Amino acid sequence: MAAFGNLTLLVSFVVATMAGVASFVGIRRDSERLLRAGRAAVYLLAATLSMAIATMVHAFMSSDFSIKYVQHYSEAAQPFAYKITAVWGGLDGSLLFWVFLLAICSAVAVRAVYRRDRAIAAYGTVVLMAVCDFFIYLVVFEKNPFDTFLVSAPATGQGMNPLLQNPYMVAHPPSLYSGFVGLTIPYAFAMGALMAGRFNNAWLPLAKRWLFAAWLVLTLGLTLGMIWATRFSVGVVSWPGIR
Repeated sequence: MAAFGNLTLLVSFVVATMAGVASFVGIRRDSERLLRAGRAAVYLLAATLSMAIATMVHAFMSSDFSIKYVQHYSEAAQPFAYKITAVWGGLDGSLLFWVFLLAICSAVAVRAVYRRDRAIAAYGTVVLMAVCDFFIYLVVFEKNPFDTFLVSAPATGQGMNPLLQNPYMVAHPPSLYSGFVGLTIPYAFAMGALMAGRFNNAWLPLAKRWLFAAWLVLTLGLTLGMIWATRFSVGVVSWPGIR
């Protein structure tokens, strides 16, 4: 399972790079064939990262403690909802979940913007794929959630931090990540408009929708985090000198 997860990450890195290069060369050479290839690679990236996150979810559901990340943040008796939450319970899984959301949003946005202005869509794709490559690099080479134990896997898991095992934490991180990822989309196409030298308003209506949706989801995430902090952390964490 870990081997398949690592394979999907490596393939995703290659696909994201291909999508950015094909889009850039395609718009510079006015090659519709390369532009189509770039868009297809964006959709493929969403598929490969979906497989990566599905593999991670399956590892938690099956309590595969040969994977370090699963062993650190889960245990066999952990409730189903909190096994799902554990996917983004640590930095390694959070980065994977972040780039997965970014790939999905990129595929949706590229398809919508291409219908309005293919030059902005192409340059925006270059920016989005550069961001995806950055996060995939971190996941593969710095914080790989599919790392395994070298000798023997523990029989039991450590379990997730009790502070994180509450209903608000099930929705709080995904809301935050979705909000931050959503803000990447209008940034990418604003940069795409500058790179293409297109100062018309063709892309603005779409950017406004992404901005509003990202702001709404981010506000929801912050609100859920506030409720979690006030209801569950106060009285649980004791500070030195405070009774």
